[in-house]
Amino acid sequence: MVRLRPIVSMSAVWMAMLLLCPRALLAQAPDATAVVKLPQVPEPSPLLVEPKTPEDLFRRTLLMVDLARMDLARQYLEQVEAALPNDDLLTKIRTLFGTAEFVKLAGIKELQPVSIRLLNRLSDIGKRRSEDPAYIEELLVRVLGNSTEREQAIVELKNAGPLAVPHILKMIGQAGAGTQQNTLVLVLSRMGREIVPPLLGGLDAPEERIQIVILDLLGWLNAQEAIPYLWYPAFSDRLSLSVRDAAQRVLAKLLKGSPSKIDQISSVLASNQLRYFARRFYRDRDILPLKDDGSVALWGWDKSLSTVASKSYDPSIAALLISAKFANQSLALSPEQPEMQAQYLASLLGSEVLQNGWGKPLPTGPGSASDLALTAGEETVSRGLAEAIDAGQSSTAVATLNVLAQIGTREQIYGSAGLKSPVIAALNAPDSRIQFAAAVTVLRIGPKNGFTGSSRVVSILARALTDSGRSRALIVDADESRSGVTAGYLRGVGYQATTATTGREGFEKATTEAGIDLIVVHANCIRWDLTQTISNLRSDSRTSAVPIVIYGPESVRTEVARLVSRSKLAVFVSESASDNDFLVQFQPFVQRVRSPELTAYERNQQKIAAVYWLASLASDQGVRVFDIAPAEQQIGRVAEVADTGENALVALAGIGTGSAQKKLSVLVLNTSLDMKLRETAATQLTFHIQRFGLLLTQEGIAAIHSAWLTTQDPAIKTALAGVVGTLRPSPAVVGQRLQQFAASTGQRP
Repeated sequence: MVRLRPIVSMSAVWMAMLLLCPRALLAQAPDATAVVKLPQVPEPSPLLVEPKTPEDLFRRTLLMVDLARMDLARQYLEQVEAALPNDDLLTKIRTLFGTAEFVKLAGIKELQPVSIRLLNRLSDIGKRRSEDPAYIEELLVRVLGNSTEREQAIVELKNAGPLAVPHILKMIGQAGAGTQQNTLVLVLSRMGREIVPPLLGGLDAPEERIQIVILDLLGWLNAQEAIPYLWYPAFSDRLSLSVRDAAQRVLAKLLKGSPSKIDQISSVLASNQLRYFARRFYRDRDILPLKDDGSVALWGWDKSLSTVASKSYDPSIAALLISAKFANQSLALSPEQPEMQAQYLASLLGSEVLQNGWGKPLPTGPGSASDLALTAGEETVSRGLAEAIDAGQSSTAVATLNVLAQIGTREQIYGSAGLKSPVIAALNAPDSRIQFAAAVTVLRIGPKNGFTGSSRVVSILARALTDSGRSRALIVDADESRSGVTAGYLRGVGYQATTATTGREGFEKATTEAGIDLIVVHANCIRWDLTQTISNLRSDSRTSAVPIVIYGPESVRTEVARLVSRSKLAVFVSESASDNDFLVQFQPFVQRVRSPELTAYERNQQKIAAVYWLASLASDQGVRVFDIAPAEQQIGRVAEVADTGENALVALAGIGTGSAQKKLSVLVLNTSLDMKLRETAATQLTFHIQRFGLLLTQEGIAAIHSAWLTTQDPAIKTALAGVVGTLRPSPAVVGQRLQQFAASTGQRP
């Protein structure tokens, strides 16, 4: 609606000024030569008649803004706010003048915070009303009424935006073809591109008529964002010829500029485009539009409601769901695509993990993605794992590894046809969840011979035993003071930082210490320089996928830009004087590459599983492939804990060192330890001495013998008897024990 503003004549302004002149003359001092400071006279309003109604007050506010009289504009706007007792009156003003005017006023500093309060109030009204089905239904009734009410109702529906679309589509479905449908379609066409998302959800409607209406609307709205969603309806044999023709015309218009150019698009192009979008959404969730709360609204057809409905998802889940949709559609056009088969399965598995929640077992049974993956075969699942690692999709990688642990063969460890195994690659993934799942997968498959990366399996299990749950960062910087400051910044966002002063030292730490989640390198890196350090980190399989942050003075940003662009998962961060400046640059990058920290439950489950597998590897056959000795210290730390103690003792018994034997003896002698664990420790100490020989000191042997003599617990005494028997007693000692036994039992030869 066009707004008419009153035009103030210049004569009226001059008249007001002349009326003020005598007052100014009377205020002058009698002595014309004296300097007198006059009181400041408020600049008069240029209006002849002051506004009375809220509509007039708002109109005059806009006029004063145009005349740069912000003092009067604020005064009138305050009166507008005071004169609005209900939502209907404010909505009426918005209808008369448009939302854009409220937005403009909210941006003028002199009118704040009054202008901002009015805009927020208007937004709240719109949200409440758009969420009220009765209000929307009332507007639709008015749309189908007389022309005067129709125009007002259309404006209100437009303000309601996407939330009004489900009601309109449902009414179209009920109305049938005719004048009423045409009116409703006209309403939708006037609501703008904002309603495209719910319209796209309506493409899944079961009724051909609704699908065609939506396709025509997308063409009228010139909805370029709809292109990815039009390929399937344009070429799917599962849809009617009328729907396919309508979709092809819209695609030709949006892509080629004319609906008549349908000969320039094809089903082959459709399949390729769907494949492209499936991979794109799988790899980049940032392309999704976010709601104010950071979630993503996905629209689809709800059979129970007979219209479209939206559901909010975390961006990570939404991206995987959209990827699965496009991958499935691509397969519908070209079923025998190994890449898309793996992509579809990977997207389903990943979204299932995220929706179920980290640390919880995946749903199983008919209809679950896990069961589907089991039937898809090793090759398809392995391909999905490789894609997940390359795309940084931790949820999919963990899920596919769990499936391969059940159906995988030794080809997953040793590789086939010269190709590197994605399971082995997963041992070096930057995510600790992926690493652990890969280690367990390797162990469940059960390699018979050594392989490249076997040492990583044990180091991953060892880390799980003592993991604090915090992410680990490695800082490479010759300036120890500066690296200390950076470490402080990182601690503030959950990283446990370790440092190195040279590029070579940093490389050695990154490749030998399990669980480095992030590498931070200063631009002025020494011994190796920055380029050589980054190159070596990226060429080594153990660090090739670890995210890298290069930081330094802003002046070197251009110099390192090419290096950053060539290095996958890398970013430059300018040196900062405060943690806030650093984190503003750092967090957007790390949020994309960092998975949520392990929960306490997950850490405990990993610890229990890790010590179980280490105990399994303690056998002769296990240690031939995996050397568990490097994990001795970590195993010893959990040997006194109820959940992990028994398996930890079994694992210690498989490590042929004097320190392991001593640790077992110390636990046997620990009277405060749980009796069951002491008994197990004694049994495993006996086994250790049998297997590796007596490695205890004379002092240790004496302590064991003394404990056997003095203990009163029958089970402990029996277990210690086995240990005593391995201590190589002399014939004299044996004879003495035999005689003591005979005397104590009263037996005589």
